[in-house]
Amino acid sequence: MRDAPPTADVRSDEQLMLDYGAGDAAAFSRLFERHGRPVYRFLLRSLGGDAARADDLLQEVWLALIRNAANYAPRARFTTWLYGIARTRLIDHWRAQRNDVSLDAANDPHADDPGEALVDRIAGARNDEPEVQAMSRAQARAFVAAVERLPAAQREALLLHLEGELTLDEIAQLTGVGMETAKSRLRYALVKLRESLEGWR
Repeated sequence: MRDAPPTADVRSDEQLMLDYGAGDAAAFSRLFERHGRPVYRFLLRSLGGDAARADDLLQEVWLALIRNAANYAPRARFTTWLYGIARTRLIDHWRAQRNDVSLDAANDPHADDPGEALVDRIAGARNDEPEVQAMSRAQARAFVAAVERLPAAQREALLLHLEGELTLDEIAQLTGVGMETAKSRLRYALVKLRESLEGWR
């Protein structure tokens, strides 16, 4: 007799975190499967492509989650809480040292190909003619450069929205600003990106 196929875990992030706090180790694995890569990308892009430091901070984020598991209470969406930890780790890092590394960096261990640069992932795998592939990579480079040029507060709002899928209200709460400020930061970031990429339309 055949074993039944495993069923998908339909528990919410909040329930998984509560279950992990109560001793369910598999719940931690499920949370990491869902959020490990997006949090890593948020850290990587916030750090200007420093893959080694993003890796270190990712470990710190998940260690903080482990340490706080027993006291976790779902007062907000789990992702807001998780990205709050990531943001705190970034702030601690920036206070300790200031550096500017290009976002166009290779060796992202979370990419399908560890040697693949960020621009390659943005461009995506294409089976088109070489000219189209070259155009796609150039567009990706232009996008990365445009994100890199954004003021820090606008870049943070944009990455929280794109990577964390946080709402404006959640971004405002997490960054400690009013809703209108969060909305303005995201709007200005999108306007500047559009202006920077105008030539690619």
